[in-house]
Amino acid sequence: MLKNNLKIAWRHLLKNKFISAVNLTGLIVGMTAALFIWQYVNYERSYDKMHEHGEQVFRVRTDRVKDGVPFMQFAAGAACAGPLIKNNFAEVEDYVKFKGSSEAVYTYGTDVSFREDKVYYTMPSVFDVFSFPLINGNKETALAEPFTACISETTAKKLFGEENPVGKTISRNGNNDYKITGVFADCPPNSHLKFNILLSYITYSDVFFEDNQTETAIYWDGFLTYLKLKPNADWKSLEAKIPAAIEKNYDQEAVASVEFYLQPLEDIHLTSNYLFEAEVNGDEKAVNFLFIIGILVLLIAWFNYINMSTARSEIRAKEVGVRKVVGSSRGRLIGQFLTEAALMNLFAIVGSFALVQLLNPLFEKLIDKAIPITLLDQPKVLVSILAVFLIGTLLAGLYPAFLLSSFKPIAVLKSNISTNKIGGGNMLRRGLVVVQFMATVGLIAGTIIIYQQLQFMQETKLGLSIDQTLVVKGPNMIDSTFADKSKIFQEEVEQMAAVQEMAGSSSVPGQAFGWTIGGVRRASWPEEKSESFHGLAVEPDYSVLYEMELAAGRHMSEDMGTDNRIACLLNETGAKLLEFGSPEEAIGKGIQYWGEQFTVVGVLKDFHQESPKAIVEPMIMRSMPENRGRDFYSIKMNTQDLSTTIAQVNEKWSVLFPGNPFDYFFLDDHFNAQYAADQRFGNIFLLFSALAIFVACLGLFALVAFVAERKKKEIGIRKVLGATVPNLVTLLSKDFLKLVIVALIVASPLAYYFMNGWLDNFANRIDIHWWTFALAGALAVGIAFLTIGFQSIKAALANPVQSLRSE
Repeated sequence: MLKNNLKIAWRHLLKNKFISAVNLTGLIVGMTAALFIWQYVNYERSYDKMHEHGEQVFRVRTDRVKDGVPFMQFAAGAACAGPLIKNNFAEVEDYVKFKGSSEAVYTYGTDVSFREDKVYYTMPSVFDVFSFPLINGNKETALAEPFTACISETTAKKLFGEENPVGKTISRNGNNDYKITGVFADCPPNSHLKFNILLSYITYSDVFFEDNQTETAIYWDGFLTYLKLKPNADWKSLEAKIPAAIEKNYDQEAVASVEFYLQPLEDIHLTSNYLFEAEVNGDEKAVNFLFIIGILVLLIAWFNYINMSTARSEIRAKEVGVRKVVGSSRGRLIGQFLTEAALMNLFAIVGSFALVQLLNPLFEKLIDKAIPITLLDQPKVLVSILAVFLIGTLLAGLYPAFLLSSFKPIAVLKSNISTNKIGGGNMLRRGLVVVQFMATVGLIAGTIIIYQQLQFMQETKLGLSIDQTLVVKGPNMIDSTFADKSKIFQEEVEQMAAVQEMAGSSSVPGQAFGWTIGGVRRASWPEEKSESFHGLAVEPDYSVLYEMELAAGRHMSEDMGTDNRIACLLNETGAKLLEFGSPEEAIGKGIQYWGEQFTVVGVLKDFHQESPKAIVEPMIMRSMPENRGRDFYSIKMNTQDLSTTIAQVNEKWSVLFPGNPFDYFFLDDHFNAQYAADQRFGNIFLLFSALAIFVACLGLFALVAFVAERKKKEIGIRKVLGATVPNLVTLLSKDFLKLVIVALIVASPLAYYFMNGWLDNFANRIDIHWWTFALAGALAVGIAFLTIGFQSIKAALANPVQSLRSE
């Protein structure tokens, strides 16, 4: 019986090539889009799931609070968090702490050197809390001693080729030697925490004298801390008890100003966007939006099959009647139609698999990530695909099967049977049109809003100039002669014809400030009254080079001798936090932190150190001591002969800073890279929205074909009586356009709700205006009319003799 059903199904597909092609195209496009989206969503949700005890691991983050309101939220928080919680609560089995190391040059012997920034000081427990495989070495002792290190496989090959590096020594910045005690497997790409070199934490704590129980430890931020809880421990309950531990170990000021919270390890990538994140994380709302689009495009494809099947109901009605007359039962007819649906879905799955394999390189380029195709490798994925096949077969085939198999033989075999009587399901078809174009309107509105927000961010005034700026990463290998060499380097570079100005700094626009300064207060305030600021150390001409605007006072200057030691600048937000009534009031006032006093010589208008997606936070800019290494040199230059100028700068660099790689970038590219993730999301959203709209139009095409089929005699009579083509097109189109308007009314508030939630991720965001949905509706109506118009005009131009000759 199955063989016979398959044979008949195959013959039916070949007999109706156009309809079969439209059905198959819709299903293949829908399934391909859904597979790509679900593969991406599955990858984003797979972050940090490779760890054996991942469900027991939680990161501790820190909030700085004033008057009960957080004003700074850190992913890498207080130094004391791990030991404080471990020592006070039995639920904690172990913990590990990471302190990021500044970018440095690592060398082996005299031949191999490279710059590396994915480096952390950490504890031996890293290999117990996490499941990063240690290939060589003993995980219990690998990082137990000062000045020991573990390196990744890739780093080991870079330095030592195929040799076993354990026991060998590498140099950091040419003055600290670390003995290699282990080699670990490269961190997987779907880990929120990635590193190439791990240095023993005891080295850091010895060098910087860190005591986790001192008062400063609770205000010392920049430490990534992870707890491994005992099995079945209630992390929510533990989190609620942490304030009691702070109160027990620290004074009332700490209790009022510091809060600790726990984050499940597997949630970090999609839900965390705090200060000092280990990596740029994903966006859960964006991932969920894409997942919904994947479902929508697949549902729309299945709805199309239903529409096409019911649109052909009159033609197949006589087939059903004949088969019933010769003895076929309703059950066998249902089986026949379900077999046709199953065959179509099977072809679609095979076709979509082939397209995924073929187009995956283009998709990876679009999302800027290498995502392995795992469709056939994981049992749960295979089960999911089987489920899609079964659901698709039942959803797309069940209604047409029951509808067509319900026809009465005597009715369908009469030559004058009304197609309206056998068509059935009119409300369902109308409902499917509304659903399809609800999705269309929502996706068009969503695309418009996403691109409005991206354009808004890129057009937002940053408060500084990043154009025509070459940034050179500062030397890491320096000695006592650095100050003199740096001065010579700057003087010689500034003499180049293409160079306008140059200044060193601890950070540049487009990245975090790097310093978080606690204990900042006005000189007249008591010590216990202090605030936390972001800090930036610069050469005096830095703010002039970047054309930062003044709200009051003046810029720092090389010409003012004392500026090198005691001058500082605040931003407007910082001046308000220190309770100055106006920017002018801050000028000349003393500011204290870290045991030093500075004088405010200027207040800068708020500027965006990072993209406008983030809020502007309090900042203090101080002059950089001459003997301190520069993390970056910013060079303002004209761009007429870049290659020559860069070569000249490189030549000066090589002479003055031998052994230091010459690394540079253009600041506008570096800054704009912050928008890359949002732009990728916009491009993905646009692509798959367009595919969903295309598939929805196929469905509308099917329904217009159905109506034209049902009304062909009516159209013929109207043409004979003098109806024009525009009259007939209006007749066929108006009902569908009404449904599209209903879809617009229903979809607009839903799209507003979801897109408003997405916009909440941005500190600076657009407002959603009514005309966005009017434009989306107009585009949807236009798309619908173009789709309807083709079939309507075709029906209106048909020869009425063909439809009326049987009357």
